[in-house]
Amino acid sequence: MDITKLSWNEQKELAISPNTPENTLMKLVHKDVNEGIRYYVTVNPHTSGDVLREMSEDPAGIIRWSVAENPNTPEDVLRKLITDVDTLVRTAVAENIKSSSNILVAVLEHEKTVKTPSDFVIEALYANHKLPAFAKRIIETLFGEMI
Repeated sequence: MDITKLSWNEQKELAISPNTPENTLMKLVHKDVNEGIRYYVTVNPHTSGDVLREMSEDPAGIIRWSVAENPNTPEDVLRKLITDVDTLVRTAVAENIKSSSNILVAVLEHEKTVKTPSDFVIEALYANHKLPAFAKRIIETLFGEMI
């Protein structure tokens, strides 16, 4: 299928459909495809981990953010996104329901190393029920004014 011959609305329908085959979704995520279409692929709850892995390196922050939010995103991709320059991407990793306690602690460790830790990331970590108690105490001690 040549997706370049499809209208924007037809591409969008493919991007959000739970029935679109993975190989078609892969075609929709290439860099020459409209950013909006790539976004719709990444928010599709049926998008596979392989497609999300491909999208995790997208130059557009909104695409990486939606990858970090998607519950199908593999753990290795979430781990890579911990150090993303975009605060919203790191916040989405902290909020992702599939982020393990190890990933959450790694997010906290990263925030401790940045020049200006993000209020959004710290708040998201603190609110996540998977964050271990020792990490909550660290947040209370180091970033109490942010929570």
